[in-house]
Amino acid sequence: MRILGIDPGTRMAGYGIIEIQNSGKILAVAAGAWDLNANQELASRLATLAIEFRRVVAAYAPTHLCIELSFLAENPRSALYLGHARGVVLSEAHQSGLKISEISATSAKKIISGNGRCNKNEIAKIMSSLLGFQMQSLPLDATDALSIACADAMRIKQSSFHSSSIIDKSDSNKKILEEWSKSKKQKRR
Repeated sequence: MRILGIDPGTRMAGYGIIEIQNSGKILAVAAGAWDLNANQELASRLATLAIEFRRVVAAYAPTHLCIELSFLAENPRSALYLGHARGVVLSEAHQSGLKISEISATSAKKIISGNGRCNKNEIAKIMSSLLGFQMQSLPLDATDALSIACADAMRIKQSSFHSSSIIDKSDSNKKILEEWSKSKKQKRR
């Protein structure tokens, strides 16, 4: 399974792709940031974001997308612009057939570090340690995107663990006893 994490923006947007191997190990596949020229009109930047998103999806063939949820910014215009970027990514992901999930920055940080309020540099250090790259080699938007993808991977692993390992013992015992009773009756015949 390949997960594409996106830290959306209209000036800079980060992406990070991880792969969950059959062994459960998480590997970094690719990461970077799209510098969306702040001097261009918003529509042009959003078009560039869509093009770059499609290029990454075509090059790395992720199966899942996890995008950071919008936050209520102090500046309503910033929140609105972030919503535009998220809309472009969500539309492109849907058209690409990716399974889509969303996570808040706070939740991703908490899953990755145990602290939902850690800063971008702390996340970069954790991601470089976890995935084995030099922290300075990637922009902070890219390490944020990797953390979003990794947090999603950890949520997926945890939910599949819980859904497959939670057993109602009383129900399980009943089924075992029923099967045992059937096998005894068949042997008597």
